[in-house]
Amino acid sequence: TSLKLKRTIIIMSALASASSSFFVQSVVARGSTSSNKKKSVYKVYANADMMNEVGTAILPKDAIKAERYVASNRFKLQKGKGPQFEKRWAERKSRLSKLDGFRFFTLMRRVSEGRGEEEESDYVSLTIWSNKEYFDAWRTGEAFKEAHGGGTIFGFAEMLISSLMVLKGGPKPAFYDGLMPISTSPDALINEWQQADGWRRVIADGKTPLKSDVYVAMNRFKVFPGSEVAFEQRWNERESDLENCEGFQTFVLLRRDALQADDGFNYSTLTIWKDEASFNKWREGSSKKAHAKADQAKPLFEMPPSPVFYEGVLALIDPQGA
Repeated sequence: TSLKLKRTIIIMSALASASSSFFVQSVVARGSTSSNKKKSVYKVYANADMMNEVGTAILPKDAIKAERYVASNRFKLQKGKGPQFEKRWAERKSRLSKLDGFRFFTLMRRVSEGRGEEEESDYVSLTIWSNKEYFDAWRTGEAFKEAHGGGTIFGFAEMLISSLMVLKGGPKPAFYDGLMPISTSPDALINEWQQADGWRRVIADGKTPLKSDVYVAMNRFKVFPGSEVAFEQRWNERESDLENCEGFQTFVLLRRDALQADDGFNYSTLTIWKDEASFNKWREGSSKKAHAKADQAKPLFEMPPSPVFYEGVLALIDPQGA
């Protein structure tokens, strides 16, 4: 009885902590007012709805139309807790790949060092959806509850307590419009990744890192205010033969969907490869041609861009491809 009481007290304490973190914080996302110069003020209040934490970007009329929607969550871990974190993901209940609008998922394990003083996440969960409406349906539906504690208050609290033993601080969401997607046929991947029930069946012991499924390269940009449309057009007009490169799987240009990016990066490339060797082969060959014109053009962003690399585990993909 005493153990049950202790467990209940721990759970209720965790819920109280979670509630305060969800509902008390407030963030001024962009702008301020003064008597000398008027600016638009946008306030975003953190609450249980993760979209309201970051707000929704206001796009210029000539911005390129999104063809995907990408949701991510960034995690910093306590030292040596990576395999335990992966085990929690491997054993969670989810039917993600069976949901309407789902295109791709992987849990990304960082394998590169941060640049300068930038604080990097150790892991990033990344899901590609056909559009934002499908993502909204998932995050407000039963499938989201099932994957986050089973939909009960005690299930959520137990998941929270488990997270406190592994994470260093809370997760940080980041959302993106996906532009100009390119994807190869996923037929071989679907068979290899065996996702019949909507989630991967992978044995994880909590001690050994999971075998990687893909290699993910991202190049992040801080595009100057007012240069967003020109930046997108430059990417849209560039020459590339990614689809013909050995080991290439997916490319998407990511446009941050937030009133203000918390890390300053409002654009990023996302390129998914079979393995690191395939990426390196492209980087030493075809990539030089693709970057030639961009190197000669007027800079539209703070230099230099910031690359980061990951191994992706527990990957899932839709028969349509990412």
